[in-house]
Amino acid sequence: MIFAGTDTTSSALARTFDLLSTHPDVQDKLREELKGWDNMTYDEIIALPYLDAVCRETLRICAPAQIVPRVSVYSHCAFCASAY
Repeated sequence: MIFAGTDTTSSALARTFDLLSTHPDVQDKLREELKGWDNMTYDEIIALPYLDAVCRETLRICAPAQIVPRVSVYSHCAFCASAY
């Protein structure tokens, strides 16, 4: 369990960096917001609105873990109690 989530974290970070490299205007705006980050507390960093927006938009556009559709092996619906 030590390595749980490392693939999704690394792919999300890689995609974020890729998107930032192709959108220099966003990169510049984020860089401005992050000036002085080495003196910020954790609470101050997580309260940065543009950083939050960049992270959320990256995850919205390219989710690192996709939903896998599942198909029932039974010929009836267990939730609606009726046959297909």
